[in-house]
Amino acid sequence: MKLTIINAAKFFAGACVLMATLAACSKMDDTYKDFIKKGSITYVGTPDSLTVYPGKKRLKLEWLISDITAKTAKIYWNNKSDSLIVPVTPDPGTNIMSVWLNDLREGSYSFEITLYDNNNNRSVVSNVIGKVYGDTYVNTLLARPVKSAIFENSKVVINWGAADLTVIGTEVNYNDKDGQQHTLMVPVTATSTELSNYSMAAYGSFNYRTLYVPDSLSLDTFYTAPQNAKVTGPAIEYARGGWVPLSDDFDGNRIPKNLFDNSTSTIWHMSKAFSYPHNLVVDMGVENLVNGFSYTQRTPLDGAAKLVEIQVSSDNVAWRSLGAYTFENLGTKQFLELLEPATFRYFKLIFRSDYKNGQFTALSELGAYKR
Repeated sequence: MKLTIINAAKFFAGACVLMATLAACSKMDDTYKDFIKKGSITYVGTPDSLTVYPGKKRLKLEWLISDITAKTAKIYWNNKSDSLIVPVTPDPGTNIMSVWLNDLREGSYSFEITLYDNNNNRSVVSNVIGKVYGDTYVNTLLARPVKSAIFENSKVVINWGAADLTVIGTEVNYNDKDGQQHTLMVPVTATSTELSNYSMAAYGSFNYRTLYVPDSLSLDTFYTAPQNAKVTGPAIEYARGGWVPLSDDFDGNRIPKNLFDNSTSTIWHMSKAFSYPHNLVVDMGVENLVNGFSYTQRTPLDGAAKLVEIQVSSDNVAWRSLGAYTFENLGTKQFLELLEPATFRYFKLIFRSDYKNGQFTALSELGAYKR
């Protein structure tokens, strides 16, 4: 009898467990059904190789159509406050889809792009970031510096300074002696440009502007404001026979007077007893109008002089600075043009660094010139 009761209890317990399980499954089914639509879910292929081409107050979105069922594209930006719906019309030859957005404010943009088919099935959202350039960017651009523009024998030779990394060239405009206007496109790799058949008497200057491309994918080229550059005559160097160095900053017999002996084999070497700055003071004997200085670095080049401040004086008491200049790391004779011509008797060169980050260096020749 006891065995029968126990079996009945086991049966009853099993039945309860089975009913509870079925009830739980039924509830899970109800929850799961909320996520199931009739038939399977269909997704449209996402834009492939999505790219933004930046431009001036505009940009272009471009992608490869990987799914021929895509018929409509929805594009959102500015946190979805701006949008555009366009039909998918790829180029027949490349299957590339392009969308132009014009009259945009300058700044960065984040785009969301979703593709739809004719049954309103959608793709997964694709995101891309792009930039629009405008007047603020243009106002930051600097024209490529003109180191010198020297007239001689009916031509002008322009020597260019270093260009910014995003510069692609410089446009030069000038009139020749016959009044004919010329426009030259100077590549960024060029360090000098020649203006032929030039009339110094008629003009004395030329105009130029520098071209920038801020991004390798940029739709547009940007220009600096037009610049006017003055043309000068050839350098006429002053005789240095009466020049007297007034500095005791030198090493051994490598004295400052060696700078004026017309020999590149002798040098002035700064004192090794202390580090930068090293000073060189020179008395030219009389006041001269100076357009710039000539110099020759010690060769072979070994930590050539680099940053130099120039100060001038008429009495060796009151000094004024003409600014800081960079000497070229070149072994040939160089001409350093002052920002403005100056008249003085004494000049002081304050050497602040070299190309080797050392504590001192040397110089072979030094002069001054007028134009």
